[in-house]
Amino acid sequence: MKVKEIDNIERIPLAIDYRRMYRARVTIAIGEAESSPCPVEFALELSPFGSQQVSVTFLGNTDYPLIPAVRLLKQHLVDLDRAGGLP
Repeated sequence: MKVKEIDNIERIPLAIDYRRMYRARVTIAIGEAESSPCPVEFALELSPFGSQQVSVTFLGNTDYPLIPAVRLLKQHLVDLDRAGGLP
């Protein structure tokens, strides 16, 4: 299982500085099979102790197992944020 691409990333404006919310479309590949893009909503929240909490909500039907996909997507989002790839 692998995150193929995340596109149409759109930041949702919030009044809270330590929480960032986004909407996007994600495509996850399982082996050689590629599923259709699924809309997601995710949030990155900075705790008072400096750790980062990530929450992911799939807004549509998925063609892949949900729990492994959420775990994989959370790690991919943390890596993307560290690399500066989020608006």
